[in-house]
Amino acid sequence: MKRDELFLAINGVDDCLIAGCASYSAKNKVVKFKGMNRGIVAVACLCMVLILSGTAYAAWKYLSAKDVASKIGDTKLTEAFDKQGDWAGGETQSCGGYDIAMIGLISGKELSDYLVTSDGQVVSDNTYAVVGISKTDGSAMPDVSSDSYGENDFLVSPYIQGYNPSKYNIFTLAAGGYFAVVEDGIQYRIMEVENIEAFADREIYLGVSDGSFYNSDAYIYDNATGKISRNEKYDGVNALFVLPMDPSKADKRAADAIIEKVENSVEEDIQDLPSDKEVEKFMSKLTVDNIDNYATPVESTRKNVKPDKDGYISYDYVMPNGTSSSGYWNIEYMFPDGKIGMSENFSYSSSENGIKDLVIETYTLNKDGTVTCVVYVPKNH
Repeated sequence: MKRDELFLAINGVDDCLIAGCASYSAKNKVVKFKGMNRGIVAVACLCMVLILSGTAYAAWKYLSAKDVASKIGDTKLTEAFDKQGDWAGGETQSCGGYDIAMIGLISGKELSDYLVTSDGQVVSDNTYAVVGISKTDGSAMPDVSSDSYGENDFLVSPYIQGYNPSKYNIFTLAAGGYFAVVEDGIQYRIMEVENIEAFADREIYLGVSDGSFYNSDAYIYDNATGKISRNEKYDGVNALFVLPMDPSKADKRAADAIIEKVENSVEEDIQDLPSDKEVEKFMSKLTVDNIDNYATPVESTRKNVKPDKDGYISYDYVMPNGTSSSGYWNIEYMFPDGKIGMSENFSYSSSENGIKDLVIETYTLNKDGTVTCVVYVPKNH
């Protein structure tokens, strides 16, 4: 997974491709993340989430997992869920005006009609989780074809005990993506990632939260135990289910391979920086002292962020054209000498349009320890 690419498709037929975009408002039934490239970064990309409180067990009103798979036209997955059956507990968690239902979970090889590639290889051994998202007041969720679909987005992502969820999530696990469909006013999502049964000897979670990226304020990661829990003080949507994985399916070799891939994603991202010669030439002349001569700050992206207890900062933004992105970095990487002021380490990304789509992230260390992040775009382009 090297580039910011996501495919929007209906019934497995690619409809459009958006490059250089980490978030979006999808109007189609199938959304596949094909990877994230953040330019010069210190850690892998993350997703933003918000949080929820309370668990409820209401009358079951949701489609079965096999019916959801059938609605999105995946024959193989429909058959797989039909053989296995649904989530036995039928658990529903409620908060923020939404009811989140955990409906189905399955892992295995060649289970779907829609297999994706990562680094040029087909990922055929995957985990699929089915959830239902409905409004507590009974009003209908917007249909995927409506203009309002995606205005209140949700992130459905797995998390693994012992691994920081801001690094290990749907964006960094191969084949990460989801299928979405709305039926009778309820939104259903089938989340897909590479097979995470390899970590079945520890707790594996499925989080459903509002927003498009991971937010460290939403969930609590215990560094001592590695366990993840909901932040009860957070006001928003943050369902968190503990997945019933079979410990006997744990595979240390497979788990180590996943870990190595995620940890090495920084080097891959750096090697995969935009190759456009015009972009490279433009970036090579930028310095802290002259950036204002060549580029203009996008004030709507300006944010002051505070490093977490481990020294990491997270930054998400939305550009005026609606595209958005997010990143997570170690402050020591950005400011190795601890000097107050703008870091000489710029992050940048662009698409096939080269310098016309170039965005440059800058980071300025303040006296109070916070970091001011702002995106610049080239002048006269």
